[in-house]
Amino acid sequence: MCPMLEDIPAFLYILLWELKIYGKLEKIFPDLQIKMVLLLTDFPPAMLIQIDKGDFKIEPLEDIKDSKDLDNVECDTYMALPIEMLYGGADKILQGIADKKVKINNYKILEILGKIMSVR
Repeated sequence: MCPMLEDIPAFLYILLWELKIYGKLEKIFPDLQIKMVLLLTDFPPAMLIQIDKGDFKIEPLEDIKDSKDLDNVECDTYMALPIEMLYGGADKILQGIADKKVKINNYKILEILGKIMSVR
């Protein structure tokens, strides 16, 4: 079921696994094919989250421990932020973007993570 993941990657894996086994992942993202990278700056390394038409994969990116390294990763979208901003929700993340505490290259990651975190 689960690769050897720890901490936040394991938490996201559990959320996505639950959505997948109940058919919600395919219902929410029926045609989505995306590679996104999430780096919690106070809990590196980054993680690659791939969603492909109702299936998913998460893997740690051991070489990506700083937000400046994200530009070298082949992905559709990425975001780097402290964990408190992620847990603070959309308002906190948007404030972090305005304050330049969040590095983001495509706002689609906000929509996708929001859907993953809010469906239960």
